Formats: sequence, structure tokens, C-alpha cells
Amino acid sequence: MNFMHLRLEKQADNSGDWLIFGDIVDDRGNVLATFGENGTSVNQWWVRQDAMFQENYILRFISVMAEQIVNGTAE
Repeated sequence: MNFMHLRLEKQADNSGDWLIFGDIVDDRGNVLATFGENGTSVNQWWVRQDAMFQENYILRFISVMAEQIVNGTAE
């Protein structure tokens, strides 16, 4: 899976949310899906995922978070 026309926009409303724009394509450049004309909200997408998906992703993410905490770069 690859991306074409990928663009990220941080929401200006200080919600901490991001919008993702662009197309999801196969190795030949055929569009498989899109993030939509108005983009896909990361926060809204996340809360629609089931608990098992969220837990598995968080288990992968904690090492990044821990590194930031240990190095004092987390706010």
C-alpha cells in the first residue's frame, strides 16, 4: 500500500486533531480508497475502532511515548 497526494493538516481549533487527505493506492498506482474530499479526522477515526485494535496499537506506541518521557522531550 502506498499514498498519493498525501497531505496532513493540524486542526486550528486546538483540539489536537489532524486531518489526513489523499489516496491509498496499490503498487501500480491504482486508487484503492481515499481519505475523502474533506479528509479523515484522526481523532474521529480512532474512537470508532474497537477496543482490541486500540489496545494493540497503544502497546506499540508506548515505547515511543516512554522514550520521549525518559529523554525529557515529552510535554
